[in-house]
Amino acid sequence: MMFKTHLALGLLIGLLFIKFFPQPHPILFVVLVVLFSSLPDLDTEKSKLGRKIYPISLIIRWLFGHRGFVHSMFAALFFYFTLAYFNLQVIGDGLLIGYLAHLIGDASTKEGVAFLYPFSKFRVQGFMATGGVIESFILVCLMILNLILLFDVVKVFLLKWF
Repeated sequence: MMFKTHLALGLLIGLLFIKFFPQPHPILFVVLVVLFSSLPDLDTEKSKLGRKIYPISLIIRWLFGHRGFVHSMFAALFFYFTLAYFNLQVIGDGLLIGYLAHLIGDASTKEGVAFLYPFSKFRVQGFMATGGVIESFILVCLMILNLILLFDVVKVFLLKWF
């Protein structure tokens, strides 16, 4: 169930980001943030994304473990700077924000996230059980906030162009 929550949180953060930090391609940016908000779960074949590319996911989990390096800010920065090096800054920006949105979401769970792994194994942990009632409540709240923000963003867009 965390997949939907990651997407909803990614959408919320993407919308907030373009509201306060205008982007040259806002729609593309938000779409990329949402898509990449599930990317860190490539490190488990049990995730929705991991099941789609099962062999690769299995190898990544074997190499790094679940919620290890791939769930750290260093993995996000590695992907970001790799894309920037190849002049794919627009994709890199969406990836970085989406990736960090995912990590923030996972930090709210009981399992938590070691943001500085492998340099520190200190985990930021929350109170939420993955797939529990609290997550369902948070998902509904995120969806409501997303609708409110979407209306606000569309209103600003329409006022700007018409």
